Amino acid sequence: MSHAIDFTELKQQVSIERAAEMLGIKLKRSGSQLRGSCPICNDGGDRVFVITPARGLYYCFGKCGKGGDAITLASNVRKCSLREAAEFLAGKGGVSTPPPKADGSHNDSPQPQQEKGLRPLDYLQASHEIVQALGVSAETCAHFGAGYAPKGIMRGRLAIPIHDRAGALLAYCGRAMKDESPSLIFPNGFDPRGAIFNAHRIVEGDLFLVRDPLQVLTAHESGIQNVIAFLTESVTAPQLEQLAALLDERKCEQLEMF
Repeated sequence: MSHAIDFTELKQQVSIERAAEMLGIKLKRSGSQLRGSCPICNDGGDRVFVITPARGLYYCFGKCGKGGDAITLASNVRKCSLREAAEFLAGKGGVSTPPPKADGSHNDSPQPQQEKGLRPLDYLQASHEIVQALGVSAETCAHFGAGYAPKGIMRGRLAIPIHDRAGALLAYCGRAMKDESPSLIFPNGFDPRGAIFNAHRIVEGDLFLVRDPLQVLTAHESGIQNVIAFLTESVTAPQLEQLAALLDERKCEQLEMF
């Protein structure tokens, strides 16, 4: 009879780096992360797959558009159940590889910004089942101040706050839950060309530019912090100037677009 595997203990014993090695995934170090082609969807090039060892998580900016922990990675690569993936890691990886220890003095997550100007909406539902079906947890929604809007002009959508680069709350955008058009709506008088979503949380390091603010939230879910999105389908010259200023201000030497 096989013994039950404690998933939490297993993830402490077998790091995600070790799991990638066991799965034969070839990666190159890029700062505090590991990069390579995605072993799951095989789409998007040789830097689309990101492992963040300090968080024990991976994320794919390609066709997958999602990530997870070491057990999820093994499950998706081997196309097996989570239990079978855990058994694979436990059987091959043993318990000799300790997880990286947190320093305690360093925090990869930027500190919350004090919101000025507009008042945050206090009725948004971070744990609504429709939001979680999009792949966004209540914790991530709380981090961003987002949630399902049961009323108001964003009713029936995922309401996501938009800030300027200093962290002041400018407005909310309403992200469609399904295939509604338009995908994003904004309050009257707000020009989405004047802001870059999540710019106020960017720190020094590689910067990722995605097409949808929802992707910023799902990337955060899998440990990727430095992710931004424009709020328009096309990009104007002034928006590119904003982006250049952000790169210079936050000392981001490399920009990757997905």
